[in-house]
Amino acid sequence: MTNTQAAVDEINAIMTDPSASGWVKTALDSALKRDPVDAVNDAEFLLGVLMRRLDNIFRQGERSSRDD
Repeated sequence: MTNTQAAVDEINAIMTDPSASGWVKTALDSALKRDPVDAVNDAEFLLGVLMRRLDNIFRQGERSSRDD
């Protein structure tokens, strides 16, 4: 199996997996219609934003638990 076929198989598996979230499927479908470099750059940007948000939430939780 080629790398290209493996990628196609992985995408198809995600898109047909009933346990995959609708958000992921929608994002993947949208990304596949775009220039792949732009899609990856935007995905990495979004990952950074979401990781910082999560980190902030965890920090607030740690402060709250110390206040208890």
